[in-house]
Amino acid sequence: MKIFFIGAGAGDPELLTIKGQKVLKDCRIVIYAGSLVNPAILKYAEQAEVYNSAGMTLEEVLAMFEKAWREDQNLARIHTGDPSLYGATQEQFDYLTARGIPFEVIPGVSSFSAAAASLKREFTLPDISQTVILTRMAGRTGVPVREKLANLAQHQASMVIFLSVQLIDEVVQELQQGYAETTPATVIYRASWPEQRIITGSLANIAERVKTAGLKNTALILVGDFLHSNYSRSKLYDPDFSHSYRQKQVSADQKAILVVSFGTSYPETRKLTIEACEEEIGRAFPDYELRRAFTSRMIINKLKSRDNMIVDTPGQALQKLKRKGFSTVIVQPLHIIPGHEYHDLLKDVALYRADFTKLLVGKPLLYTEQDYDRLVEALLHQLPVLREDEGIVLAGHGSSHPANASYACLDYVLKGKGQAQVFVANVEGFPEIEQVIDRLIERRIKKVTIVPLMLVAGDHVHHDLVGPAEDSWQTILEEKGFIVRSYLHGLGENSQIRAIYLHKAKEAEDYHDRLSG
Repeated sequence: MKIFFIGAGAGDPELLTIKGQKVLKDCRIVIYAGSLVNPAILKYAEQAEVYNSAGMTLEEVLAMFEKAWREDQNLARIHTGDPSLYGATQEQFDYLTARGIPFEVIPGVSSFSAAAASLKREFTLPDISQTVILTRMAGRTGVPVREKLANLAQHQASMVIFLSVQLIDEVVQELQQGYAETTPATVIYRASWPEQRIITGSLANIAERVKTAGLKNTALILVGDFLHSNYSRSKLYDPDFSHSYRQKQVSADQKAILVVSFGTSYPETRKLTIEACEEEIGRAFPDYELRRAFTSRMIINKLKSRDNMIVDTPGQALQKLKRKGFSTVIVQPLHIIPGHEYHDLLKDVALYRADFTKLLVGKPLLYTEQDYDRLVEALLHQLPVLREDEGIVLAGHGSSHPANASYACLDYVLKGKGQAQVFVANVEGFPEIEQVIDRLIERRIKKVTIVPLMLVAGDHVHHDLVGPAEDSWQTILEEKGFIVRSYLHGLGENSQIRAIYLHKAKEAEDYHDRLSG
């Protein structure tokens, strides 16, 4: 006889291993972990006496082991997922070892694997995360102090949190001590079961969304940039990478990707926004040399005099690439709308069109009809869930260019997607904050959060939007009786916004290749 510990899988009965299925047919006693195990699995044990361990103590389970041993009958102990995770199996293993009762462990598909399969995501992405943390929040079962979520969050690895959704507020509070609040987060209820539910968001709003959905148990919390981020392609299949089965493919074509932004003199927000965008684009184009250009000469001059930091204009950057013999260049702007700066960039590029075999230009954030949907979806992952008396004002830069209409279009799309309490206003252009105030009053909004609709949280954010200046949006709104809060993070901090810019760069390359083909 033998005791078999069988991992039943995440819930879908077809995730039971073939070996587990075969063993069940030969067992005369089955003890399964109650509602956590799909009862459809028990059909493979038609000849067995079946016991639900949900109402049993450990001693009663061990007594059944002894009974099977005495009667020389195989017994299957069915645990949810894989027996090695949160199954309280070690105490059973140790008892059987001490008693000399033979047993075997048959692994199963854990719910964290089933969750990733449902989301069609990989936990271990090149340059994003090569570590997966499986853990839980301390509850009636404690965790070592060194394993507190706040400590584990410092690694910013891919994380799966078991048995903790009922403590979602505390979980988020702990995680935000290591992860940015814009970090993607997903909660999956009963992964792989027919009643599976998926709640997506970010650490800024996932708690509210989970509570609104009424999820209180049997759910996993997944956190990390692996959920929504761009990554480098695997070296295993990269033509520029050699291994024992394939040699590197050599190309004489020199390629560069030039990332162009207005720029900022604030080093902290530059790192979180502009540099974050550049790094993701660079990782996605490993055979391209990454270059930077700013369009603001004022910022370029300030950085040079203050920090001895040299940044090229787009024209200077293209001139240098020409001199160094580059044949292919992709220029990807980090502009929000196709306004004056974007068209000035196109003029710069036109001057060098004949100097490169391929000189391609990607589009700004808002260009096609689909771009508005993508932007709204990205924003909803970072914006909080609003109560009836709360509103958000997205603060754009604005422009005298006809493309300024993009902001009114965005406002229209937001309303069409049910975001009636989210408004768009511009620092320099229509609609202005005064027009939005009238709409806030109409909606009986009392609390307003100002959110920059700008790549970086730079001068405009710190001087025009918030602060005590008499013409700042904060002052204007407070004088009208609103309670004002601010969210001082540029769009570049949002991983989904960065993904859109990367998509634009790839789109430029793909479009040219289709035309050439």
